[in-house]
Amino acid sequence: MTLALALVLAPLLLATSATSPTASTASAVPGPPPTSSPPASNLVFAEALGNGLLYSIDYERMVDAWNLGFRAGFSFFTYGVSSYGGSGNLTLVSAPLVASWYYGPKSHKLQLGLGATILYLGGSSDSQGTEFAGDRAGLGVAATGVVGYRFVPRDGGFSFGLGFTPLVRTSSFLAWGGANVGYAF
Repeated sequence: MTLALALVLAPLLLATSATSPTASTASAVPGPPPTSSPPASNLVFAEALGNGLLYSIDYERMVDAWNLGFRAGFSFFTYGVSSYGGSGNLTLVSAPLVASWYYGPKSHKLQLGLGATILYLGGSSDSQGTEFAGDRAGLGVAATGVVGYRFVPRDGGFSFGLGFTPLVRTSSFLAWGGANVGYAF
């Protein structure tokens, strides 16, 4: 066995030393071919409507090996309301958390995702003691998903998407949609 191995390796060693007296065996073995830049792994975007209800500012980490994306976002919205006794404010805070799978060639992808949107609804009272948020005030969670189209350049740059983003709570279903624009890097 040792003799057979020596007979196979000897011509390789002689050829290396004959072509370059200072070359080592490690440099004679070709390495992997040069690769293009790694795909964009980070995405920052603003979404109108969508999983954050009214709007959201989001970050998504792409895991290219599995065609997955993990997203977290935030939205804050306050608006004035009035009743017979006076006026006050309602505050809506949302935080969408979504895991998505992407399918498609190159930069054009079908997006399928599931997640949850954490919601907070609060408000002030008017001079008559009317609570504007009523029995809906407080913290809640809605199941959410996304079925849509996403354009993300492989090398980074301008990105956009459009999707169906329903929200489901125990007693309600909101058929919703959203559009987003952002930057991949």
